[in-house]
Amino acid sequence: MLCETALAIALAGFPAGVSAEDWSTSAEAYFLTIEERKDWKRLGSDEARAEFRREYWRRRDPTPGTERNEFQELVLSRIRIADARFAIGKTAGSRTARGLVFVVFGSPAAQRQTMGPLKSGPEMIAPGRMGIPSEAFETREWHTWVYDREANPDLLAMLGVPGLEIAFIVEPGRRDELEDASRFQRWREIVARRSIFAPR
Repeated sequence: MLCETALAIALAGFPAGVSAEDWSTSAEAYFLTIEERKDWKRLGSDEARAEFRREYWRRRDPTPGTERNEFQELVLSRIRIADARFAIGKTAGSRTARGLVFVVFGSPAAQRQTMGPLKSGPEMIAPGRMGIPSEAFETREWHTWVYDREANPDLLAMLGVPGLEIAFIVEPGRRDELEDASRFQRWREIVARRSIFAPR
């Protein structure tokens, strides 16, 4: 069941702090297809954008005619979890690279993490003098999320792959990024298209 905050967000039609004009960049809109993004950009009024958001959720309702929209509930739940787990500074967790993947793909079956310096050891700056670059004290973390047949069979079947690994480069407290963003975007488009149950 949705918590009161998520229910208020759902009833309002767009996330708190996100204006109607930029809803397409919000975590709720991660399932927009390429065509839907183009349609959104052509909208000229708040009323049209509000109707677009209602239609976005309606088309993705697996049980039309009932009071609940399980897909919307799932997405809002994942956003809340991502915000709690992956926030970096003032960036909401759902707006980070790991949050994006979590909202679109769900929980991985396993996670691996390694750390290392941004650059290798000290550098020779003069005979007998060593200099240590400031970057040597910074660290990057490499996070790999594994999606497998046992824990994520529906996702893998949807993408047509036997297994899936998503790699992130994380600078703790600063930022994170997908190691292969273009590959993820192709998969995200597949998931976005498959999230639609009802035609327009």
